[in-house]
Amino acid sequence: MIWYDETAARREERFSIWDKRVEQDGTPQAIPQKYARELQSKIAGKVVLPGDPDYNTDRMVFNPRFSAYPQAIVYCVSPADVAECLNVSRALDLPVVVRSGGHSTAGFSSQSGFLIDVSELNDVGIYPESECAWVGPGTTFGKFNKHLQAYGYHTPGGACPTVCVGGYMQGGGYGFTARIFGMNCDQVEAVRVMLSDGRIVYADSEWNTDLYWAVRGGTGSNFGVLLAVKYKIYPLNSFAGFSICWSMAGAEGETQTANALAWLQANFMRTGAPDQLGYQMIWAYQGAEGTAKVPMLLMRGMYNGSTEDMRSVIQPVLDQPGAVLQTVYDPMPYEALNEALLSKPYEIPEFPKNFPFPPREAKLSRYLDQLLTADDWLKLVQYYVSTPNQTAIAAMEIYGGAIATPERTNAFIHRDVYCDIFFDVFWATEADKDQMLAFSQGWADTIAPYWGGRVYQNYPSPDNPDFGENYWGSYYPVLRFIKSKYDPLNLFRYPQSIAPTDRLDEDMGIYGLDKPIQHAHRS
Repeated sequence: MIWYDETAARREERFSIWDKRVEQDGTPQAIPQKYARELQSKIAGKVVLPGDPDYNTDRMVFNPRFSAYPQAIVYCVSPADVAECLNVSRALDLPVVVRSGGHSTAGFSSQSGFLIDVSELNDVGIYPESECAWVGPGTTFGKFNKHLQAYGYHTPGGACPTVCVGGYMQGGGYGFTARIFGMNCDQVEAVRVMLSDGRIVYADSEWNTDLYWAVRGGTGSNFGVLLAVKYKIYPLNSFAGFSICWSMAGAEGETQTANALAWLQANFMRTGAPDQLGYQMIWAYQGAEGTAKVPMLLMRGMYNGSTEDMRSVIQPVLDQPGAVLQTVYDPMPYEALNEALLSKPYEIPEFPKNFPFPPREAKLSRYLDQLLTADDWLKLVQYYVSTPNQTAIAAMEIYGGAIATPERTNAFIHRDVYCDIFFDVFWATEADKDQMLAFSQGWADTIAPYWGGRVYQNYPSPDNPDFGENYWGSYYPVLRFIKSKYDPLNLFRYPQSIAPTDRLDEDMGIYGLDKPIQHAHRS
């Protein structure tokens, strides 16, 4: 029998590529080959450097609007690989950013410096006897939901199946069932994190409690490399669903839509709607291919109960002028219902056949914490329908229910709000970019009088000088102190990372701030 080391063969192949490479003007700087070769020799994953055949593909994130040039990209397949990456980044004093799925709306999943890709840390373990799951940070929600469905369990996740656990959870994590169970970060019972010195720490409600508090809402690439998440899971997997719509077309449609939004905000968001109901609202142009599309207000939701009970719950909504019941879904598996709500009868958003995918995109998040009048909503509706590009959408992620837990439970501060409303514009070519960014800025100006100053940290914008206050409010000083404790070198940094500080004027009752880091392992 001939023994063949596939890893060694791949390593030698990469060394051969590096030996033959000729540095050219304009080629991004790579880490010194001495470090690259040593790193590739020690890990089971793959090192990608500027100039490699796959570099220009591997450096990209989901949104092609952003184009960063890391000095090294490393695909890690084990915690040992991550530790070796951190050794090199410390030696070279290179900032580290961690990428799980690459969906950062501001492009922060890739940057100049050292990029640790954890997409292959995607193991899933479901433990029905203790109603928990251990999940790797690179696990997509498409994969996670398949595992949960096989056992008949559920935990709140995102609408997009290609988004990964790592970044999503650390920024909060909203989805259709968040009103029913809470944000995704609220389901976390423990985490394992590798700190900048390469040591792994366990954090839960008893161990490293300040880190446990901060990771759940403090966003990724701040405190360390997330290696695993322990989730609480629920013994159900089927939900009833519905779709209601209003036409925004013409003056009557705009007025009916504005009146409906005012009624819903006052009676069916933060309060009024039962906690067993989760729903989102989307402003989108809809219509069959080849026909004139019509601006619509779409209300899509899930209900934890029977179809009959759900019909009773949504009847007051259907009583509003202009409301049309599009579809009712009998209870079905969560994943199938999630897909149906966002794709039937038309995809949201709808892109023409010649539109590149994934498209270039700019997303702008604004939390609403005050009641708007029908006239206020009308101003927003009229601005939206003036879009120069009918792929633009506005989406309302409705809060209340289980999201409105007592504050300070974790670093996700946005609890007492009506909704997050985000504006999403897309463009096919660079020639359209300025027009769509100007339209997005116009939306920001129009909604400004009603905005309370908070932004969902999972929807960052690249130009945001007040991000600390916008994302975390009064929690930001505490997060800065915890950042300094667990990442004293500030190795994990990017344009909107948490700035470390060794000063804390008020601990806000966050337990564990004065305790040393517990490095012992715990199962």
